[in-house]
Amino acid sequence: MENTFTVETIAVRRGQLYLVTLSDGREVEVDRRTWDESPYRANSALTEESLSALLSLSEENRARDRALYLLSRRDYTKKELSEKLRKAAGREVCAATAERMEELGLVDDESLAVRYAREYCLVRHYPKRRAVQKLREKGIDRDVAAEAVEKIGADDLQAALAFLDKKCYTQKDEQNRRKIADALARYGFDYDTVRTALRQTEQEEESC
Repeated sequence: MENTFTVETIAVRRGQLYLVTLSDGREVEVDRRTWDESPYRANSALTEESLSALLSLSEENRARDRALYLLSRRDYTKKELSEKLRKAAGREVCAATAERMEELGLVDDESLAVRYAREYCLVRHYPKRRAVQKLREKGIDRDVAAEAVEKIGADDLQAALAFLDKKCYTQKDEQNRRKIADALARYGFDYDTVRTALRQTEQEEESC
């Protein structure tokens, strides 16, 4: 016969939690809604199975409530949301919760990828490959990231020229040209783009 134990005390904890003390000396945290909707109260008897089910439900509810709160403040990719939930639940529950938020339309990696791509390529003037890498770091699928960058019409040469204009780089001498080339390379532009951008800015300066 499975061992049973009883609920001895129920104390309010930080946030929306109860600290439940059991007759075998254990203390467990259960979110208030899960506990209040359960059949258990002080002096209730539980088995290991019923306790495990209660704690699993509490973990799922805590993760869901936390996800809804986070998404009410800003958008997250599915991966970002799953990682952000780790304080509320275990890895599998966090992943399942993020998946559920996607099913509900509250998480949309494709639309978010386009929004981030605009910021990276059109505002920060990242080259396309750097923008794709930044999207990948947010957990967005590589194909989705690449498609988003293409969808906004990103162009590496235009980004390089915009970057130089923003930084007010000019090619007054050979040393300054090397400085410009190094800056573009560090920013992630490839050799051909750097060379073309240098040639075009030099032509523009000569025509002034």
